[in-house]
Amino acid sequence: MKLIKIQNICLYLFFISINFEVWDPFNTNGLISISKLFGYLYVLSLIPNFSKSVQTQNILIYLRPLFLFFLVLTIVNLFNLSDKYDSFLNLTIFQNILFFWFLVNHELRYKGVLNHALLFFALGSFALSLCYYFDIGVEYEQFTGRISIFGDNQNIIGIRMVVSTFILLLAYLQPPFPLSKRNRLLLLLLIPLMLALLINTGSRVSFISLILGLGVIGVLHKTKGSISKIMIVFTGILMLIFLTQYALSSEVLGERLQGATNDGALTGRDTIWLQILPLIQENIFFGVGDLGYLSYSDLIFGTKLSPHNVIIEILAYTGIIGLAIYFNFLSKIVKTAYRYYRKSKRVLQLVLLVPILGMLLSGQLLGVKLGWLIFAYVASKQFNLKENKKKVLR
Repeated sequence: MKLIKIQNICLYLFFISINFEVWDPFNTNGLISISKLFGYLYVLSLIPNFSKSVQTQNILIYLRPLFLFFLVLTIVNLFNLSDKYDSFLNLTIFQNILFFWFLVNHELRYKGVLNHALLFFALGSFALSLCYYFDIGVEYEQFTGRISIFGDNQNIIGIRMVVSTFILLLAYLQPPFPLSKRNRLLLLLLIPLMLALLINTGSRVSFISLILGLGVIGVLHKTKGSISKIMIVFTGILMLIFLTQYALSSEVLGERLQGATNDGALTGRDTIWLQILPLIQENIFFGVGDLGYLSYSDLIFGTKLSPHNVIIEILAYTGIIGLAIYFNFLSKIVKTAYRYYRKSKRVLQLVLLVPILGMLLSGQLLGVKLGWLIFAYVASKQFNLKENKKKVLR
C-alpha cells in the first residue's frame, strides 16, 4: 500500500513539474531541469514492480506504430551521420515514448489515477501563472513584448494554460471523481489568471485552440434538461465574446492576431517551409533523419532552426513512410477518444486533442512531454472500453 502511495505522489509531482519543463534552477545547462528531476524520480518509484509498468496488454495498438516510427528514424539517422552530429538515437523521442508506456500502465494498475494527475497538472499551471503575476522568472521578448517564463517557449506555455483551462472547466461540468460544489467553484476561480498569462504569451495557436475547444465543449457536453443546456451555451457565448475582446485589446496578442488577419503573417514560418521543401522532395520516402535535418539547417539557416510544423518536421526526418506511421498512431488516439465519448458522454479526452492539433501545426509536439501526457490519458480510456465490452458480454 505504501508503494502505491509513493508511486502516485511521484506521478503527481511529475505532472506538476511538466509546467516547468525547461526550468534549470541548478544551472546545469539543461542537463537537469525540474521536469527531468521529477521524471527520473517517478521512474525510480516504478522499479520495485517495474514489470507491471511495461505490460503490453491492450496497448500494443499504440506501441507498435510508436516503436516502428522510432526504428525508422534511427535507421535513417545511421545513414546521415556527420562529424558534428553523430548521435543517431533521438533520446528525447525515445524517452517520451517510454513515459507514454509507463503512464498508460499506471492507469491500468490504479484506475482513475490519471484523472487526479491531470488536476495536479492544472494546479501546476496555476503555479506558473502565479510566477507571471509576481514577476518570477518572467522575460519579455524584445519588440513584441511576448512573455516567457524561465526561458520556455511562449506557444508551449500558452498551450499548457489552454489544457489546464479545459481540465478545470470540465472538473466543474463533468467531475471525473467526487468533488464538492464548493471545491469545483474554487477550481474555476483559478482560470482567469491562467488566461491572462495565455494572452500575454502572444500565442495565436493557443488562443485559437482555446476558442475551438470551448466550442467543442458547448456542442458535445450533455446536460439534464434544455434550460441547463441553454444556460451553458449562453454563458459560453458571453465568455467567447469577452475573451475575444480582451485578446484584441491586448498589445501583445491583439497585434499578432490583427497582423495574421490583415496580411496572413506566419511570422516567417512560410519562408522556412519553402526552404525545407527541396530537402523533403529529394528525400520523399525516408527523409534524412533529425541529424540530416540539423546539418541542412546549419547550411541553409546558419543555425538549428525548427520547422515550426510537425508534419513538415516528420517529412524531413522520416519522409512519407514515417509520416504514415505517425498518423496511424494519431488515428488510433482520436478513435479511442471518440469511442469513449460515445460510451460515456465525457468530453475531456476529446477536447484535449484540440490543443494537440495546435501543437501539431506549430511544430511543438514530438519533443514536448505535454503532448505525450495527453496521448497517455486518451489511450488509457481503452481499458474503460474493454471493461464496458466485458460487462455487455456478461
